[in-house]
Amino acid sequence: MYSIFLVDDEELGLEMMRDYIRWEEMGIYIIGTASNGREALEKIEATQPDIVLTDVQMPIMNGIDLARKIHELYDSIQVMFLTGHDEFHYVKSALNVGAVGYLLKPLDPSEIESVISKVKQRCEEVGMKRRSTEAAKANLLKELSYEKDVTRAAELASDFSRLTRLPATSRYSLALFSIDPIEVEGEQLSLEDCTGRLVSYLNFYFKAKNLEVIFVAYKEGETGLFMEADQQPGYYAWEDLAAAMRSALDFTVTAAVGGQEMVLSNIHCLYEQMRVILSERFYEGTGTMIHAEAVTIQLYSEDMPSFDKQEWFEAIHRLDFEWTAQKLHRYFETLAAMRMKKKIICDWSIGLVDELLEQVQEPIAKGVQRAELYHSIYNALSLHEIECLILDAAGNAVSLLGERFMDKNEKLIHKVRTLIDQNYNHPITINSLSEQVYLSPNYLRSIFKDKTGMTIHDYLTRIRLDKAREMLADGSLKIHDIAQRVGYESTSYFISLFLKNEGVTPNEYRKTI
Repeated sequence: MYSIFLVDDEELGLEMMRDYIRWEEMGIYIIGTASNGREALEKIEATQPDIVLTDVQMPIMNGIDLARKIHELYDSIQVMFLTGHDEFHYVKSALNVGAVGYLLKPLDPSEIESVISKVKQRCEEVGMKRRSTEAAKANLLKELSYEKDVTRAAELASDFSRLTRLPATSRYSLALFSIDPIEVEGEQLSLEDCTGRLVSYLNFYFKAKNLEVIFVAYKEGETGLFMEADQQPGYYAWEDLAAAMRSALDFTVTAAVGGQEMVLSNIHCLYEQMRVILSERFYEGTGTMIHAEAVTIQLYSEDMPSFDKQEWFEAIHRLDFEWTAQKLHRYFETLAAMRMKKKIICDWSIGLVDELLEQVQEPIAKGVQRAELYHSIYNALSLHEIECLILDAAGNAVSLLGERFMDKNEKLIHKVRTLIDQNYNHPITINSLSEQVYLSPNYLRSIFKDKTGMTIHDYLTRIRLDKAREMLADGSLKIHDIAQRVGYESTSYFISLFLKNEGVTPNEYRKTI
């Protein structure tokens, strides 16, 4: 569907156009209205409609001046005029400022359909031309990302400048987004599908901020986002985007941002720089916004620091999983600070796990399963992933060393319950809990469900709703206040959750107390 913006200084006429013309049947939806040209221009800047239907004679700014401004500012917006027979001499002026059609008052439904059909065809032609131009820009930027020959890069920069009508000396910034592998119910999500959803979301996000961006598809789920240098967001704006993506997408994305701004002919240098920044995902973790400052100092040591394996193995034999996890976590913090090379860390980790499994003689890790574990370590995207894989192996090893592990699990679950009971009014995630008990999120989910018969989310919900029922007895507290006090920022979500679990709304429940 195409969007239309209606402009008329006569309130009755505007209401008639808005409410009585069957726009949806013509594949059109109304995106906004205004009563004069100046008001319309401000709203059009924010809404960016496909079509503007405006009266000719209006106070403050008439339709002719409005059309002239739209034509100067926006290439794609199609303007139609609404005029009376006694104002028909304005039509020639209207067509001179780029109008694509006009309608005479009083409006005739058949005439509206005929004119709209022509305007929609023009919109489609403009859209095809825009998409073709955007594709050409993206292809040029992709080629510039790899082109190191100075002469060829200058030619490509010149071609790009002709498309954008901007000088070749214009400077550009690049943000590099990479989709982190994720599995849902054991099946790998389509990388192509995730990429499409990511680009669609980013396009919507930046359009809402009136920022023009160009997307370039690189290999292996990487998407480049180019924009003019003076439009590049700052540190906190990127962090806001990261938070927004975490809320909107059901997969995680790591992005490299904040690199140097460069002219078109040096785009290959910019791309290489962003690749280096993105490689810091191994140390910074997945699902993060990695800023250029993170790689100002790169040590990348070749020599692994010392680690007392014997002491670590003894702790496992004592079934002291908590100490084992803390020891390993501190060591991995050291590896991250030293920026140890990934291959060296992977080789060391494989050796540690191999020794561990040999010591406890774990039969389930033999053959294919052991090979899969080693493969997972080598293919881990982050240092934290490798740490979690080793912890899972250590947890499995401890479980085979005796019934005391069950007691240990009970202790850990008791600790998790206590953490939830004491902090229910704060944001709580499986990741935050797993970090406090030094378990991987998946492993914590498993043992919590095994020991309690419910998920961590269900337990947290039960505690929060129990507290909410207590607070509802206090008539001075508003539902909004209670929602926030039990950890829910969204009042509507709290009400729907309460209704789902209790069968009544909070207000209805309060009446029964």
